[in-house]
This record gives sequence, C-alpha cells and structure tokens, in this order.
Amino acid sequence: MPNKRLLLYSFVLILVVLGNFLSMRLSLDVFRSIRWSVISILCFLCLGGSLVLFKRSNGGRARILFASIMLMVGITNFISLFRGLTEGYAGVVEYKFLSLPMLVYGSMSAFMFLLYPIEAYRPGWLTFGRAMRLFLPTFLIPGMYLLVVYIQDASIPIIENRTAFGRQFWSMGVWVSLLILMYPIFGLIIMLRYRSQYKSWCENNYASMEEIDVRWLDDYIFSNFVFTLSSLVVVFSNDVRSVLMHNIIFLLFFIYGFYRVLFQKNPYPEGYFKAGMDVALESIETNPTVQESYPSTLLAHKLPEYKVKVEKWMQIDKPYLRKDLKLTDVMDIVPLNRSYLSRVFNEGFGETFYQYVMRHRIEESKRLLISRPELSIAHIAELSGFSSPSVFSRAFIQATTYSPTQWRKNEQTCTPTLNP
Repeated sequence: MPNKRLLLYSFVLILVVLGNFLSMRLSLDVFRSIRWSVISILCFLCLGGSLVLFKRSNGGRARILFASIMLMVGITNFISLFRGLTEGYAGVVEYKFLSLPMLVYGSMSAFMFLLYPIEAYRPGWLTFGRAMRLFLPTFLIPGMYLLVVYIQDASIPIIENRTAFGRQFWSMGVWVSLLILMYPIFGLIIMLRYRSQYKSWCENNYASMEEIDVRWLDDYIFSNFVFTLSSLVVVFSNDVRSVLMHNIIFLLFFIYGFYRVLFQKNPYPEGYFKAGMDVALESIETNPTVQESYPSTLLAHKLPEYKVKVEKWMQIDKPYLRKDLKLTDVMDIVPLNRSYLSRVFNEGFGETFYQYVMRHRIEESKRLLISRPELSIAHIAELSGFSSPSVFSRAFIQATTYSPTQWRKNEQTCTPTLNP
C-alpha cells in the first residue's frame, strides 16, 4: 500500500482517538443534541441511499449487498430516533458495559458488513448457505450459553464495570461475551485473506485493471477496522457518550461509501460467473466446446500447442487492441475453462493474462511511437488498446522506466539517419 495511504489511515486513527477523548467530556445535554442530529442525518442518508442503489442494481450483487447494509443501518437509526421520541433513549439496544444484547447486535452488524467485500472479491461465491455458515457463530455461541443457563436454572451474571469484569473474568458469561466480541475480528481476517488473492485473480482474468477498484475495497477494510476499535470503546467504556464517535464514523463512512459504490462500474459482464472464482472446473453455457474436465498431465502435454495458438492469434488478429479484452475471449481459440486458461498463461508464458496482454500493448505502442511520429501520445494510447493516456503512461513507465515522450526522443536520437 502506498505510503500516502498509510499516512492518511494513521491520520484518521488519530482523529478517531481525539474525537473519542473529546466526546467523553461533553455534557449529557450537548451529547444528546449532537447525537440526535448525527443519527437523524445517518437515518435519512442510509434509507435514501439504499433506495437509490437498489434502483441502480445493475452494478451487480456487491452493490445490492452494500445497499442492504445501508438499509439495515437506516432502519436501526430510525428505531433509535423513534425510541428517543417515545422513551427518551435513542438506541436500538442499551449501551451497557459488555451487555449480551449489545454484543449480539454488534456481531450481526459485523456479519452484514462482511458480505460486501466477499462478493466484491469473490464474485458469485457467496450463496445463501455460505452466508448462513458465516453467520453461525453470531447466534450459536449465545444460543448455547443461554441453553446451558436454562438447563442449570441459573441466572445470567451482570457485569456492570471493569471491577466486576476482573472479578468474574473466569466465569462462563465473561468468556461467552469475549467470544462474541471476536466475531468482528474474524470478519476482518476473512476480508484481508481474500484481498491478498484478489489482485492476482484479476490479473489472470482481465487485460485491464481500470475498473477494478482495489483502493475502495482497501478503504472498506480499513473502515471496518476503525468500526471494530470504536465498538471496543463502546463495549468497555461504560459511558453512553462513547457511542457518539461511533455514530459519526458511520456517517462519514456511508457518505464516502455511497459515492464510491454508486459510481463504481461493474467490471464483470452479466452472467460471467456461474460459480466462485476459486472453483477450478466450470462449465460455460455460452461455449459448449469448453472442456469441463482436463487432466493436468494432458494440459502439460498440450501446452506448447496452446502457446502457439494464442501467440498466432495475438500476432494476426491483435485482440489486445480491444480495451474490453478478457480471459474468456481466449476460449474461442483454446477451448478450456478459466482456471486452465490461466494456467496456459502462467505456466506457458510465465505471466498472468494481464501481464501478457500488457506486454503486447507496450510493444505495439513502441512500434507506433517510432513509425508514426506525427501521432500524439493520446492517439497512440488509443491505438494500442489502452483505456486512457494516463493508463498508457503509467504502464509504459513501469515497463521501460521512461515516459512515452522520453522513449520516443531517445529512440529517434539513437536511430541513425541514412544519407541519400
């Protein structure tokens, strides 16, 4: 991750700490007034934003899941507003020290936040059954605990403060609470695990990374980390004023998140995924010639033939000039599924699909830079298959350490002029 982003994240954490410090010193009247305004804005933002995202659901299931998160947060804040008007307490649950209802509510929220990055990182993998298995710890742990309490005809111990927490640390109630508290951390680990596989998977499937918004997903994971820290403050502070900063963090996150998700383009064609991206053997309905089962030994034997076919296709048809080129387009030349096609590039050429296509685009741009000196850099970028001049410049510098303009000047200087 770039140093600038690390500095930004560090600055945000400092602001969160400072915000918690200041909010805990507000008078209760000022606290109630500010929090009432924050949850009112949050309620209208999330309810209205979710309706807009549901209406524009052509962004795929990930957008629908984010809209569902916004709807959930909007409803819970609406309940908080309603309770504030009728009962004088603005909250879905009471913010008491390590209370079981608050922990379960927090785990359910963490589960909802986990769904969006899973679908964004692994499109098509998330099914209802898998979602329920991810949700299992949220109700299984407190459910088993309540069952034991019922069988033993015991009462749930009340832990009111840090002193009681230390005194009853080895009791079942405390450890059940701590296990429930681990769920958001479990969610963060899953997000980070899938993120590490995401870029390599994209490079194995796409010739362009411009629509793959990795930065937003990094911000999403960092936001969940901030939510987790803020939740720990709420759980252990035993001061209702600690929830103010928690609400402000949610508000800022959804303002930013709504903008990013609303305008983020879906890089995956409709129906592109029949199964998750980690499934090795997939049948492609649109191409009945695709092999559904292919022994690895046979692939190794046929690899030289497939390399020749792909390279000939690249040299003659020049598909790399298409900005929307993707791995599945190679199925017209080599009838294999995505997983085996990826292996053709990784094992046959020693490159990902993205790197292979980018190499051909760079070579095409070099040829044009020399043979067509009258063309502008922007025009050469377009003719070489790049989505924009800025993308072309970044890729060219990465490949040659020179900008396209510098490289052209150097080549023109080094090329001898023939005297008539």
